[in-house]
Amino acid sequence: MQLIYLVSCLKNMASRIKIGKTVSVKGKSYKIVKPTAKGKKYKAVPTSGEGRSIHFGAKNYTVAPGTPRGNNYCARSSGIKSSKPGASANDFARMLWNCSGKTSQKK
Repeated sequence: MQLIYLVSCLKNMASRIKIGKTVSVKGKSYKIVKPTAKGKKYKAVPTSGEGRSIHFGAKNYTVAPGTPRGNNYCARSSGIKSSKPGASANDFARMLWNCSGKTSQKK
């Protein structure tokens, strides 16, 4: 019963990350396109043309924001700190999971 409810919730939720959409992360604008890296679901390319592309999202995994699974992911990923300036794959993945602090919010 819970699985059916979860699937229906996933179909009704709109994600912030979709191929073709432009998103802003850490003050920089990125366009989400199809990935070129094997095993990844998304690629973020800077719209200015300056900087590096970022691949993120595992191809075979589903995202479930606003669920206990989403909360677990957000709690784990909140402790990841990047040593490089600018956006990281973790920033985009947290946006995909609708993380707010250590919890995942329904969209």
